[in-house]
Amino acid sequence: MSIDESRLSESRRYCREVARRRARNFYYGMKLVPEPKRSAMDALYAWMRMADDLADEAGDGEGKKVAIDGFLSDTKRAISPASGGDEMPEGEMWPAVREMAIRYELPFEYLEEMIAGQLMDQEKTRYATFEELYDYCYKVASVVGLSCIQIWGYDGGEETRKLAEWRGIAFQLTNILRDVIEDANRDRVYLPADQFDAVAVNPVMFKMGDGTDALRGVKKVIELAEDYYGKSEVLDRRVHRDGRACLWAMTAIYRGLLDKISGNPAVVLSGERVRLSRMRKGWIAFRSIIGSKLPGV
Repeated sequence: MSIDESRLSESRRYCREVARRRARNFYYGMKLVPEPKRSAMDALYAWMRMADDLADEAGDGEGKKVAIDGFLSDTKRAISPASGGDEMPEGEMWPAVREMAIRYELPFEYLEEMIAGQLMDQEKTRYATFEELYDYCYKVASVVGLSCIQIWGYDGGEETRKLAEWRGIAFQLTNILRDVIEDANRDRVYLPADQFDAVAVNPVMFKMGDGTDALRGVKKVIELAEDYYGKSEVLDRRVHRDGRACLWAMTAIYRGLLDKISGNPAVVLSGERVRLSRMRKGWIAFRSIIGSKLPGV
């Protein structure tokens, strides 16, 4: 790929440090992936983190759009096999990102969709229907899952890609439920209005405690998330062994969060952030390692 090996090694180290410092729940799963796929996961995460940071930086919407469009152009230049790696964008991240994308034949369309999701966050703060929200969840979460299984390897073709899409929807719905109050404080509502039998929803309704209308919509979205976890259950057996422990751990963490919310839906309206303890996450990681090594699993 025409990249000096020492530079590539530095890039891998940089990406791993970004993942270690900032990946949170994602990091518990990433650590379970063996090399060289672990380094590819680090590079994917570092790329996503930079895209997310560009979207979160202060500034007007048009300025952010220009920055994000430039980042997408840099990405296309960095991972194009035709470039030979001779004209890399500036920054420590790019050699590892190029290696990841070319080695595992990551479709550029997945990265484009992730960027499109970031741009949606600059323009859209309400969702009228679940269909609208599904499109957003696909862009910010499902394509992450599709990228991961591309690195790990999988059987089942398009059917398995659909399962990965659904698992991403389940993860993002879980995140949305956890962040109801945080989003409301930012004048954002991701819970779709049609789940409240309303044309539109007001962030204020979520900040008034467990009012009937707010709680009703939260419970409906919990049911949707549970449905997508159930529909995607077969995915765990389709992913190749290198990625199975990571997938199992990530699913156990996010499903555990949803179970806590399901047990007490009003908690998401209280301002308390639903979490799993470090000990429980450690136990999930241990079980993931053991389970992925069992024959026939």
